[in-house]
Amino acid sequence: MSLRVKINILITLLMLVFIGSTTAIQLRDAKQQIQEEITAGTKVANQLLPYFLARAQLLSLGKDREDALKNFLKNLGRIRAHEVRMFNSIGDLIYDSPPSKYKAGRNAPKWFSDLVSPKVEPFVIPAQALTVEVIPNPSRAILDAWDDLRELAILGLFFFVFVNLLVFWIIGKALNPIKDIVNGLNKMQKGDFQTRLPSYSVTEFNNVTAGFNQMANAIEQGLKENRKLALAIEQSTDALIIADKTGMIIFANPAAEKLFGYFDAAFLGIHVENLFPLHLHEEMERKFFDVQNSVPIENYDTTRITRFGKIIEVSEKITPIIEPVTNDVLGVLLVMRDIKERRVAEKTKRELEKNKELAVLVQSRLEEERKALAMELHDELGQYVTAIKSIAQSMANRKDELDVKIYNNSKTIVSISGQIYDAVHNIIKGLRPISLEKFGFQETLEEAVEDWQTIHENIMFSLKTEPMALPREVEISLFRVVQECVSNAVKHSGAKNISITLELSKDSGDLALSVVDDGKGISSEKINQTNRFGLRGMRDRIQNLGGKFNVESPSGTGTKISSIVPSAKIKDIDL
Repeated sequence: MSLRVKINILITLLMLVFIGSTTAIQLRDAKQQIQEEITAGTKVANQLLPYFLARAQLLSLGKDREDALKNFLKNLGRIRAHEVRMFNSIGDLIYDSPPSKYKAGRNAPKWFSDLVSPKVEPFVIPAQALTVEVIPNPSRAILDAWDDLRELAILGLFFFVFVNLLVFWIIGKALNPIKDIVNGLNKMQKGDFQTRLPSYSVTEFNNVTAGFNQMANAIEQGLKENRKLALAIEQSTDALIIADKTGMIIFANPAAEKLFGYFDAAFLGIHVENLFPLHLHEEMERKFFDVQNSVPIENYDTTRITRFGKIIEVSEKITPIIEPVTNDVLGVLLVMRDIKERRVAEKTKRELEKNKELAVLVQSRLEEERKALAMELHDELGQYVTAIKSIAQSMANRKDELDVKIYNNSKTIVSISGQIYDAVHNIIKGLRPISLEKFGFQETLEEAVEDWQTIHENIMFSLKTEPMALPREVEISLFRVVQECVSNAVKHSGAKNISITLELSKDSGDLALSVVDDGKGISSEKINQTNRFGLRGMRDRIQNLGGKFNVESPSGTGTKISSIVPSAKIKDIDL
């Protein structure tokens, strides 16, 4: 049954109670009024009629007395609501008062008359051989009461029907928003969580719809968050397993199924002890006891066993699932990650560290050997070549004492000695510039740029630097990087301009080196090739200093090679 019908039935019942109460009161009042009217009429008749009858008898004699009384009663007619009858001495009815002309021919229903009619008793007035009987007759008063009640009933019925229809219409209109609310709830039940209700003029319904919309927003937002959480769990690379308080598994994500080999819901219903090797069962019980007492187990490395008996190394975290209201532990969440790759990465990292240390040692030894070789070439071979050139020049200067052939050979020896000296000098520069030891990094770099400009006249070189003192290791590494960059640009890029910049960061104190050319650039494939010893050597040198090495070469726009050496490696700088 609808709320609208229930409210109408309730109002109908209330109205019926009201009408019934009003009718009962009306009947009670009508009965009292009729009783009072009959009583009053009886008193009047009982007091006045004997007096008038006695007087009429005194004024008439014998046979005329009966006629006189009949005429008197005829003239008297009815006494209010009483009928008057006269009987002679032998009991014959000689007079009966005429019926009332008031509402003649009509009477109230018998049941109504029985309901409101008072108890009336006729009384007799003796009149010298005649008997006058006075009978109370409330039928007219009862008819009046019936007419009044009927009019009231008709009015009440009309009012009852009108009010019911009006209330039914008003309630129907007032409850129209309920249809929208019910429809909205039905849509929500079917999964349409974007359903929203409009505002209404009735405050209560407006509050309901506002609450409904807030609920819908919360549900929609919650579903989105749950969807994100479900996707995160579904796509997580960590194995996620949920077990109840007894240790029975009730959920496992795909990563857990893949890690342990349980597919197609085979996880569900098995005990977590199946994931623990036999020798770790006591550990499992101990940890589960801690978790059931709301003590989480942070990440630790351990071993687990797969469905097929394979032992795997994992990093595991066990967290209690706690009901926030009662703080009861509902279950446990196990988060596991296969650390095989991590072990391999750690091993690789250790090997790389060893290789770096070895590379640094080799580089250091190589620089020492270069330095020693450069010194030997400068001190020994350079002196010998100089001596040969001097002797040959001395011989050529004595041309008068020599024949032409000896003179020409001497001049040839001088020329060749000069070429050998220049070649040795260039080799020494390549191995380890002597100026780096004598004058420092900035002067050596400036000298190198001048030499490159002299050799490659079609290329414009520019150098931007500032006075600085660097540790010997940093100077050598940066100089070798610059050498390699310029060599590659000259040989492969076809550049017309090569710019070298060396500067200190005022904020961080890091040292930044960049070599930029406007050549054809380097393809990304070549940049990423690990067998290109030039780039690899430069990168290793900078990384050995704890720095960063980067190559930028957009197609057809040249190449920019940048190196950053952290301030910790150049703390000996004196600006």
